[in-house]
Amino acid sequence: MAVSPSHALGQIAGYMMEQAFFGMLLPVANEFSLYVDRQGPRPARGTKKKVTWIDDHENRHDLDFVLERGGSPSEVGVPAAFVESAWRRYTKHSVNKAGEIANALVPLRRTYRHARPFLGALVAGEWTQGGITHMESQGISVLHLPISQLVKAFAVEGIDFGFDESTPAEHMAAQVGKWSQIGPSGQANVVHALQMAADDQFQTFIVKLREHLSRRVQSVVILPLHGVARTAASVAEALSMLSSMEAAHPTPEELELLRIEIQVRYSNTDRIEGSFTTLAGAIGWLEQNYLDA
Repeated sequence: MAVSPSHALGQIAGYMMEQAFFGMLLPVANEFSLYVDRQGPRPARGTKKKVTWIDDHENRHDLDFVLERGGSPSEVGVPAAFVESAWRRYTKHSVNKAGEIANALVPLRRTYRHARPFLGALVAGEWTQGGITHMESQGISVLHLPISQLVKAFAVEGIDFGFDESTPAEHMAAQVGKWSQIGPSGQANVVHALQMAADDQFQTFIVKLREHLSRRVQSVVILPLHGVARTAASVAEALSMLSSMEAAHPTPEELELLRIEIQVRYSNTDRIEGSFTTLAGAIGWLEQNYLDA
């Protein structure tokens, strides 16, 4: 089936923004000794080219970029960041796509919560503020490249990317042809032009990513809770209970460990909490997930 010129331009835009983002992402990955996985050959996944991760409900999610700790071409590491990208020419399509991105990234954060992965979305074109806010409200850092920046970048090689629903198919097809004609060097010029035009947005996003990757455990608050829970039918009864507890000596039953609350506080103000009914459970949780943090 032949691809329509507008769809072909969208594919070109997606390729260009991913290339531009990869160029900005790679130095950060190298700084933190992370492997960057993206679509293409990788021995670790055999013949599959897509980057696919599975959540705790066995749902499969194809992603554009995953940063891995301890990853290599031959071995899948621990996820440090999940980043999805999307291009939309018209706002009427952006709201649903924002929901799709959130529905992919948020379950993966839950599934790999002990690895504390960063969630990011690289979106370009026309997006409603509501769609962007929807993603940000769920803890996804959004990098938005407006259509004007893409138009400016393509223009360095004489390609008119300012198309809309009224643009003749012949004109759009001609722009697709120009993209092929300029070859790898011309296409690299367009990618570089986008990096320059959107440098502020790229840097803001990279700062957020770097802050997340560099966060360290600042303190661990441990709250052991002992005794048996009591329920009062009124505030007056509760006050009476508290008064009697203040004057009384604790019984052996009241000294028994009920549960342990742990709060891990990070240098960037993030907090992760756990609740355990046994001391062994609390120790195992900290050793498994935070011993090297």
